[in-house]
Amino acid sequence: MKRELAVSLVVLAVIGVGGWWLLGPESSPAASPRAEAYASVAADNVADNVGNIVGARIVPLRHVELAFQAGGQVAEILVKEWDTVSAGDPLLSLDATHHHIALAQAQAGLAQARANLETAQAGLLAAQTGVTAAALGVTAAEVGLDLVQAGPTAEEAALSESSVAAAEAGVAQAAGNRDAALEGATEAEIRAAEAQLAAARAQLEPLQDVLDEYIRSDVSGDARTQTEMQVEAAQLSVKAAQAALEELLAGATAGEQQAADGALSAAIAQQEAAQARHGLLLAGSKPEQIAVAETGVEQTRAAVAEAELAVEQAQAGVVQAEAGLAQAEAGVQAARVALDQMTLKAPFDGTIADLPVELGQVVGPGMPAVVLADLSGWLVETTDLTELAVAAVAVGASAEVELDALPGRVLDGMVTDIASVSSLVRGDVTYVVTVRLDEYRDLPLRWGMTASVNVAATSGAAS
Repeated sequence: MKRELAVSLVVLAVIGVGGWWLLGPESSPAASPRAEAYASVAADNVADNVGNIVGARIVPLRHVELAFQAGGQVAEILVKEWDTVSAGDPLLSLDATHHHIALAQAQAGLAQARANLETAQAGLLAAQTGVTAAALGVTAAEVGLDLVQAGPTAEEAALSESSVAAAEAGVAQAAGNRDAALEGATEAEIRAAEAQLAAARAQLEPLQDVLDEYIRSDVSGDARTQTEMQVEAAQLSVKAAQAALEELLAGATAGEQQAADGALSAAIAQQEAAQARHGLLLAGSKPEQIAVAETGVEQTRAAVAEAELAVEQAQAGVVQAEAGLAQAEAGVQAARVALDQMTLKAPFDGTIADLPVELGQVVGPGMPAVVLADLSGWLVETTDLTELAVAAVAVGASAEVELDALPGRVLDGMVTDIASVSSLVRGDVTYVVTVRLDEYRDLPLRWGMTASVNVAATSGAAS
């Protein structure tokens, strides 16, 4: 403070001399050269002595007070004082039960919104397909109308005649099948069935003799087992052949006869229908048929309009679903941000300098919860550099620092920043000047140590 007083006196002297010089030669014609010389010497003294009067304190390279944006109860304390942490490491967390629930609900809403969008898109595709189908219906109806109005072509008449002939052939075939069912099996079919039965028995007899011999001799093993299987298969063949012969000898059953009669009746009905259609085709179209065809065209065109309206509605549904999806995604993002705010993370590599909260404590938003500092280097911040001297300090100027805790030890540094905004200290307008110290890892430097700074001032320097 004594040094600052001295500088202040020098500055006042400079101001006084400058004011006297401004009175001009009329007030003191012979004093102007001496006033200029004295003002120059006074300014040089201010520049040379600005650093000698500055108080300061030691601070880390970086430090920050971390606080939660939202209040809550401290659920986890993941660090302790003087722990070193890396950028992004979690430090403290609040009880986030409600936020987890909110995130789960938001994610469920997002899943529902995605499903809604998929449903809306499927509806749009179906509606677009409906338009295509309706347009095809119009084309078919118009072709039908043209055909009704034009009458049958030679090809259509020939095709109709072919249909009648095919129906007649079907009647003949059905009648033959019925007659065959009523007459029963032929002599040749019976003889063939008897021969099949005889062959099956001939295959069974030698196998049965071999098996009987195995049984009498009490022989066991794979050969007997295989013979037993062959005998069983041959017996089944005999039974099947016997059943087939008996069925032929019995003739058609009542069900088979009814089926044959039904097939004949159906064939006759198809023949009559084909003949009726052929007759109508040759008779030509009637006015009522043309009216029906015209009505069909109008109906298909109305169906196209309805299908196009359905497409517009489906498109609106897709837009609404897309908006709902965007809103749901924003909700999930907001829920994640809110959940993430329940945990304080280190913004940079550093050391936990202070941890003023306890587990279970309720903290409010903005309440300091962790003090993180980068102790890999040190800065010196001035505390009483006044407006009378700050103009003589420039960024990049060298500085010498003396610590009260280390008397007689001078540390080298450099000015890295000059505050743009002033502070009022004990009635004086002051500016904080930051000095970066050279590396002094061997010294027991501590945050908050008091110091005095000697800055190499520069004439005409600007902050």
